[in-house]
Amino acid sequence: GHRRCPKGCGERMEKNRVYKYCFVIFLITFFCCIFFIRNFYNSKERQKDGDELFSGENYTIEKGVLRIGTEYGYPPFEYLDSDGKTLIGFDVDLWNELCKRLGLKPKVYDTQWIGLFSSLESNRYDCVISAVTITPNRKEKFLITTPYVQNAQSFVVRKDFTKMLDGPEKMEGLKVAFQSETVSDYYISSLVEKGLKANFFKYDKLMDAFVDLRFGRVDVVVAESVSAKNIVKNETDFRIDFIGEPDAFFGILVNRNNEILFSKIQETLNQMYEDGFMSSIEEKWLE
Repeated sequence: GHRRCPKGCGERMEKNRVYKYCFVIFLITFFCCIFFIRNFYNSKERQKDGDELFSGENYTIEKGVLRIGTEYGYPPFEYLDSDGKTLIGFDVDLWNELCKRLGLKPKVYDTQWIGLFSSLESNRYDCVISAVTITPNRKEKFLITTPYVQNAQSFVVRKDFTKMLDGPEKMEGLKVAFQSETVSDYYISSLVEKGLKANFFKYDKLMDAFVDLRFGRVDVVVAESVSAKNIVKNETDFRIDFIGEPDAFFGILVNRNNEILFSKIQETLNQMYEDGFMSSIEEKWLE
């Protein structure tokens, strides 16, 4: 027959299971505490490093380097060339010349649009150059240069689209695409508040909206005019039906605690206007 467990064996086994369970819980708790404490001190150290760097001759997070936050995929400002590897565009020429004049090496980070600004606040980047529109909220959080490009909202449709969208009211009932967390997003919100009823589609990247426009998944893309003109120039299947009044102005964003770097960037940007460099890249990319 079966061997019988000695008296008290079951109780001891149950206690052992409880002890093992408690020990596992202890280990998990212990390592979680170590992880959070380590991250806390690392965060404090990064903040301390940032505070120390933003003084005297130290005005970048990494000595001799300008860390730039941007989002690829927004022609003609920053996007990959036809080889799928080379980053080109107005902003690319801008930050390369800026770094050249400041004696810094550019280090570029491709980041989702929504994450750009929190990363700048936490000192991951020295600045953000990514066709960023100047808004009151951003002016409260960051140091922002004088505008280097002005923009307006535009409506882009396929050339075979039978309706002429020469005003916001003409989008009633259509499939309307735009990039989230941009001025176009705010513009659409204002139209909705005024009573516009349509089917809205938000995209993390503007070019994804144009892909869906090409295949007829949406009827119209609302986008800033500079980018829209560039896309339509290279995409023969599209047309622009509407361009509004200028309502968006692009600037370079710098961490609010780094006034030294901001002053150097603003001063250099002024020089680039005075000596004609800005005019040359405007002619190259925006006309």
